[in-house]
Amino acid sequence: MRACGRRPRPAGLDPAVDYAAVDLAGEADLAGLVDGISHLFHLAGASSSRSSDLEMHRDNVVATERLLAALPAGQLERVVHMSSTSVYGEEQELPQPVREDVRPTPSRGYGKAKWRTEEAVWSAAARGLPVVVLRPVSVYGPGNVKLLASAILDTAVEAFGGARTLLVHARPIEQRLVHIDDVVRATTYLAVAAGVDGRAYNVVAEQYPTSHDVAAWLAESFALGVELDDDPDCGPDHDERRRLHGLMVDQGMRPHILLTPERLRFLRKANRNNRLSVEALLATGFRFANTDLPGAVARTVRWYRDKRWVL
Repeated sequence: MRACGRRPRPAGLDPAVDYAAVDLAGEADLAGLVDGISHLFHLAGASSSRSSDLEMHRDNVVATERLLAALPAGQLERVVHMSSTSVYGEEQELPQPVREDVRPTPSRGYGKAKWRTEEAVWSAAARGLPVVVLRPVSVYGPGNVKLLASAILDTAVEAFGGARTLLVHARPIEQRLVHIDDVVRATTYLAVAAGVDGRAYNVVAEQYPTSHDVAAWLAESFALGVELDDDPDCGPDHDERRRLHGLMVDQGMRPHILLTPERLRFLRKANRNNRLSVEALLATGFRFANTDLPGAVARTVRWYRDKRWVL
């Protein structure tokens, strides 16, 4: 078994795993990277949280093109590529629930980079490479540092500052989530399942809670109430949250989760193409394990607390 990444070997990686630190988009020779490998999991990429459009193109599109070009013909049993439902875009309304065979219309830099990357993967598939593509939604769970994690951090910051209620905009916004464990399970399942080559699969929990639901789950974990407010910018501003965040770090909080300028940003993101079909994934025999969303979110908060990612 071999793994690679742009950073030095992770401290927690099993010693039995061969590891190579390599920049797929750089000038390194990738020819020997997959020697003796039967299955390739391509999970690397750059997101909009920390990357410019140029960096997203380089670390998604260019890196994937170089990796695919280095693959020996006929060696691999399957390539599993991690894409994103951001390829569907938000500006053009698609038939819902959105199926994987719809023509993507990405509207933002990240979605455009992921779709261009997919196009490179599909071109390789047309040449005979056995490919499966996963399109997960917003991933949450242990180790996540943005999206729902940032909303959890915002809630922790306000509780630390003495708030008794979590203020949330009165307009409910439908959310879509998937637990990291289910993403991993779907990835390993599709790597060996029969009859799945040449297809993309949406990966999203079958429940769609509202922003009010998720806010209530987060508030409960920090012994807060929830109060609806007509002001979309309700709650403490970025400067105040950043001040409280600094105090928490001074008291031993590890600053791994992103503190976003926009409070509870994840809960405020509406998407006209929010509902996604998972019929294709379920038809393979795969089943989601984390179906209790409130419980899974509460366990995630406890993980962050245990690791002191929040106080």
